[in-house]
Amino acid sequence: MNLIASSAGNTCASGLKDLEVASPCVSVCQMDAAGVFCTGCWRTLDEIAGWSQMDAPAKRAVWALIAQRSRVA
Repeated sequence: MNLIASSAGNTCASGLKDLEVASPCVSVCQMDAAGVFCTGCWRTLDEIAGWSQMDAPAKRAVWALIAQRSRVA
C-alpha cells in the first residue's frame, strides 16, 4: 500500500511526457469486495481498460485519484 501511495504522489507531481507515465499496475489483479477498485493498483475497471488510450494528463489524473484512494484505504 505504501509503495503505490508513494508512486502516486511522485507521478502526480511530475511533468512527464505521454510515453513516460508509468502504469500503476503491480500485477495484483483482484477487485475489492464491492467490485469497485483493484486492490493492487486502486484503479476502477474503466480506468484499467482505458489506460492505454489515455494521454499523459489523463494518466496523471488517474494517479491523483489513486493517491486519494490509497490514503482512505
